[in-house]
Amino acid sequence: MLKLLIRLVYTATMLIEALIMTRIVLSIINANIQNTIVSWIMNTSDIFVKPFEGITTNAIQIDRFTLSLTPIVALVFFMIAAFILSELLKSFSRE
Repeated sequence: MLKLLIRLVYTATMLIEALIMTRIVLSIINANIQNTIVSWIMNTSDIFVKPFEGITTNAIQIDRFTLSLTPIVALVFFMIAAFILSELLKSFSRE
């Protein structure tokens, strides 16, 4: 049962991280927000990125690319949280 819980937590955090990474890539390439898929990814990832707004400056301008820092902060947070959760769950296993 515990292994199933560990796998579910791991899978959920990996999906969240993949969604945030996709958002970062789409913002770097300046994807058209009017596109249905791009709009869905941006709106869905907003749920996980919004709590981190205001922690850092809004964006960094590198040549012609604008890189938003908020999704990167959210990504780092979810990576650390996934690691901590997986280690905590592993510590409770009997093996």
